[in-house]
Amino acid sequence: MRHIFTALAASTFFATAACGSDASAPAGADDAAASDTAATDTAVDTSLADDSAAPDSTAPDSTAPTDAGVDSGSDSGSADSGSPKDSGVDSGAAKDSGVDSGPVDSGSPDASPGTGPVLAGCPMLPANHVFNTPIDKLPVHPSSAAFMTTIGSPKIHLDLGQSVNLAAPDTYYGIPYNVVHGGALTWTGVKYSTLDTANFGWDPRPEADCANGTAHTLISPCVASTAPSPVFPIPSGVLVEGGVFPDVAGQVYGDHHMLLLDADTCRLWELYHAYTGASGTWDIYGSAMFDLRSNALRPAGWTSADAAGFPILPLLLRAAEANTGTINHALRFTIQSSSIRDSYTWPARHLTTNGGSSTNKPQMGQLFRLKASYVIPATYSTQAKAILGALKTYGMYLADGGSNLYVQGEPSASWADAIFTEVQSVGAGQFEAVDLSGIQARAGFSVNSGAVPP
Repeated sequence: MRHIFTALAASTFFATAACGSDASAPAGADDAAASDTAATDTAVDTSLADDSAAPDSTAPDSTAPTDAGVDSGSDSGSADSGSPKDSGVDSGAAKDSGVDSGPVDSGSPDASPGTGPVLAGCPMLPANHVFNTPIDKLPVHPSSAAFMTTIGSPKIHLDLGQSVNLAAPDTYYGIPYNVVHGGALTWTGVKYSTLDTANFGWDPRPEADCANGTAHTLISPCVASTAPSPVFPIPSGVLVEGGVFPDVAGQVYGDHHMLLLDADTCRLWELYHAYTGASGTWDIYGSAMFDLRSNALRPAGWTSADAAGFPILPLLLRAAEANTGTINHALRFTIQSSSIRDSYTWPARHLTTNGGSSTNKPQMGQLFRLKASYVIPATYSTQAKAILGALKTYGMYLADGGSNLYVQGEPSASWADAIFTEVQSVGAGQFEAVDLSGIQARAGFSVNSGAVPP
């Protein structure tokens, strides 16, 4: 995938310009994500944060064409444009035999926890996480009509593709993932420096997580004083969004996400702007770790490989899962960053800063869904029914700035041709924003947790 970069002021975070394109014409949009919280120089030798972490400083809001894959519109610390390498079917699980095994969800009338998906023996977040909770019966957001007017009239665009050829970035669409066994790997050193981010004025390390040294000690935030030797469980032959490229002068700017699911610990490491460096290291710009058995959100104001501070993998479309006919979790999507309000709403933790303060614009993290009135055609393919069913039952979260109504998935040879005409025939007029304030009013709710109280 190709991305366009806009340099930002020292106080802001960066983000990708989402390159969206179909077979005929590319569509791009510059995107920038700003860091809104400075982190302290403290090492934390445990998981990221727990549900009792410091309160969030930002209150919840009260108030694509039809060809195979296209590059994403997503950024935070990145956008989307995948790249698997094997000939494999489930391109993301290239390093492990454990693929998707999410049980079928029986549905729920009032935002009760669903049945969370499982990948390589690890939960894709707990079953009571809001991403795994049916939201089809929740009220429509009071500003839904205004939000949809802001978004306009694009159609869904599936930001994924059928090519698994890492050497052909122009046809390798989507965000791949890697299943690894961290206990059996020699972890790889990284440098928080890439040539394509040389002009960025924001230091990502105070909002990053890493392991340090041969003991793989978890450090958060991953600042140089406490993590002088940052390492990650990067396998040989790793799959990287957009392909694997050396960090050389003239390299086209791109998100280059690297998603690493450690099946030994059920920790998810997500890196961005990842390029091969000298002496066996990798050059990256930022990183985040998620304990997939925990509902803990990132610290308030912290970004991730997504501008919203979300994990990418639990919200990603995966072919093996779609093949079952049921996707029992929410998805992620992007719109132009200029259409996103300069604030975020639960469960997001981070914002972008080039959309302004208009309440007619959705906040980062806003949930949308297909309307109940939309009838999924009985003639549609199994994968298309699964995708559209997920959009009705679990919805999609505004995760980053990028191309309008781009929904991200992995690159995989097993995506059916039909999904690109069937799913991409659905327009923005079939969507509405969802009001999560009822969940936030329940006893036991914490703004620092993704858990949905009973």
